[in-house]
Amino acid sequence: MGPPGPTARLLPPLILALAGVARGTFTVGAWPRVAVVPFGGSVAINCSRSACPGGNATLGLDTPLAVTLGAGGSRWQSFRLLNVSQWSPGTATCYGRCGDTQANASAGILVYRLPERVVLEPVAAVAVGESRNLTCRVVEVAPVGNLTVTLRRGAETLRTESFGAAEGSASVAVTHLLTVGPGDHGQDVTCHAELSLRPHGPLFARAAVPVKLSVFALPEPPQLRAPALLEAGTAANASCRLTGAFPAGDVRFAVTLAEQSLNVTVTAAGDVLTAVTTLAPSTPGSQELSCTAAVATAARTARRQLHVYRFSPPVMELSPASAPAGSEVTVICRAGIADPPAVRLQLHDADGGVLAEGPESPLELRLVARREDDGRQFGCRASLAIGDGAVTKDTEARLAVLYMPEMAASDCPANRTWLRGTREALSCRAAGNPAPTVVCGRNGVTVSTGEPELVTRSRAGTYLCNATNALGTRSRQVTVRVEYEPTLTERGCPAHRTWVEGERRELGCRADGDPPPSTRCARDGAATRGRGSRAVSRTDAGRYLCRATNKHGSAVRSVLVTVEYEPSIAETGCPARRLWVEGTPVELACAASGNPPPRVTCDKLGDNQDTPPMSPNVTRAHAGTYQCRATNTHGSALRNVTVAVEYSPAAVTLRVVPSANVSRGTSFSVECRAEGLPPPTYGWALPPAPNLRFAPDNRSVAVAAAAAANRGLYTCTASNRHGRRAGSVMVRVDESRLALVASLGSLGAAAALGAAAAGGYYLKTRACKKGEYNVRDAEGSSEATRLHRQRPARGEVFGIQLTQP
Repeated sequence: MGPPGPTARLLPPLILALAGVARGTFTVGAWPRVAVVPFGGSVAINCSRSACPGGNATLGLDTPLAVTLGAGGSRWQSFRLLNVSQWSPGTATCYGRCGDTQANASAGILVYRLPERVVLEPVAAVAVGESRNLTCRVVEVAPVGNLTVTLRRGAETLRTESFGAAEGSASVAVTHLLTVGPGDHGQDVTCHAELSLRPHGPLFARAAVPVKLSVFALPEPPQLRAPALLEAGTAANASCRLTGAFPAGDVRFAVTLAEQSLNVTVTAAGDVLTAVTTLAPSTPGSQELSCTAAVATAARTARRQLHVYRFSPPVMELSPASAPAGSEVTVICRAGIADPPAVRLQLHDADGGVLAEGPESPLELRLVARREDDGRQFGCRASLAIGDGAVTKDTEARLAVLYMPEMAASDCPANRTWLRGTREALSCRAAGNPAPTVVCGRNGVTVSTGEPELVTRSRAGTYLCNATNALGTRSRQVTVRVEYEPTLTERGCPAHRTWVEGERRELGCRADGDPPPSTRCARDGAATRGRGSRAVSRTDAGRYLCRATNKHGSAVRSVLVTVEYEPSIAETGCPARRLWVEGTPVELACAASGNPPPRVTCDKLGDNQDTPPMSPNVTRAHAGTYQCRATNTHGSALRNVTVAVEYSPAAVTLRVVPSANVSRGTSFSVECRAEGLPPPTYGWALPPAPNLRFAPDNRSVAVAAAAAANRGLYTCTASNRHGRRAGSVMVRVDESRLALVASLGSLGAAAALGAAAAGGYYLKTRACKKGEYNVRDAEGSSEATRLHRQRPARGEVFGIQLTQP
């Protein structure tokens, strides 16, 4: 820390001087209170005084150290202590005199030395769970009592140590015993030294170069896995497995065979490391295989013995290799090259049965070849004893016995059943040596026996299959049956049937299929129709669903049955009595049932051929009896129809008895007649009078004691449901008793109707006013008869039948 600046040096003396003035006493001050200086360095001390009234004042510094004057003023002086080389120089005293008054002030001196170096001793690799001392050394530092040393592992503080006061410069060491775990691997250990001169000086810090911890674990030796026996010139894998080693990435493997290093490939799975190498020894003998796993300063080794041998397979001979049935065959088993040479031979058959064995080479067996020996397998086994184990090698040979082709029933079935639509091959296997060729054909045409082909009905039939080799030929017949699902065709099951009522018929449907299908027919929504023929009725007509079924499926066909029958004419379609109306169109409809639909004709009975043709509209001549005949291919039916013709009233005639000219006081009657069917009813329009009396059937009206009121126009209207017609007559009553009869006959329609209307209106109104008659005013009722069909200008005129009260 450098000396204070001019302002800093002047400030304390000035404060002291002001304080002295304020108190009125003479004082001396020293600053700083404690001067901090490095060993061998220099430091300034400022002395100051208060005001001296007489002006005769002195100021100085008392110290055993070398001093030079620095800057100064009227009340202060700076002194520099040079080459401070004492660790405890004592205090420096500022003194002053003002007249007879003397004052002093002391300043302490703190001498320090920064550490030459901070050193953290190296830490060797340490196994998990073991302990190591961590040591930090701080070289030549003073004052030691102001020193603090801290050891840290990563961010964790392990130890903090301070020291007691000591004279001069000294070196110190801080030690911490650390027990490591896997998590300590790779952690930095640091050491920090702090020299604190506060509050008088600064804080100095130094740090050592960090040390990285190396932690390892090798708890178990490796597990070495390798074959105990290995043939020279061959290769096999060996593995060295290590569990729990830490850190796994630092583990080193060394694998040797007969002191020769081998290349390894290391894989890791969790905390398990596996080193794999390939063993390929070339010389026989016992060789040591070792695996060493090392991490940090630890290493572990596993060893095992590998027996390397040389062993050729045995030799197997058949003489001859191909022998005709009945000839002799020699079987030889011979040992190959072996090191060590201790070989034992065994001759056996395919099922393990021992035929011969022993240490001698070769082994021989003689036998007579039979048909059953074709393909017989013989084995030659050589066993080599090595150490506590043994190695075996086998050689096999197969005997070929030559014989003619044979076709067994299982290899070439004589009867085959195929399903249409599948894929089948006419396969036929034959035994024989040499292997025979099999050829199948039909009708001189060869067919394929290898690849499956689509099965059709045309493939059914009998085939001849020949198996041939160099020794001869054998033949076998093969019959193929092709089954297929049912079909219903028009030929076997016509879709339309026509039957005649009363005949015996069966609803048969022949289906094609293999196996032969069963067929059932049923009406839509009804039970199955029974088998066998039966009498046909009309109820048998309709649509049937026929289903043919076998084990491969079913076929369905719709059959429409039509039943034909002779005609019949019923009352509902051809009523025996008809009522026609004259003038309407002639329509003699007569419906007949029958199938095919019958033709119906109607003729009037009694008509001869010379009768002129009738009108297309109904006339009265159409009335009579007709005979209707319905005819189809199966017969005919007859029915008589009686026709009555109705018509509206016609030829209305009126007759006045005794005469239309009546003398006053005499009696007369007016009679009305008309034709019509149904018979018409009659209505009247006549002059109103009290002396009128109508006949029960209203066809006539009688007048007694004729008077003037009885003269006028008498109109009779005949009506039925088909119409009406009117006729009129004028009656005169002679006051002079001169009978004047004027028969009007049939008047003009307009005049007669006008008079009738006027008279009717007069009659109706007068009768109602005077109350002389019981007038039934029934216009629009069944008792009122409309005289004319149309009177647009004046409305309708009704004739009302009057009765006496």
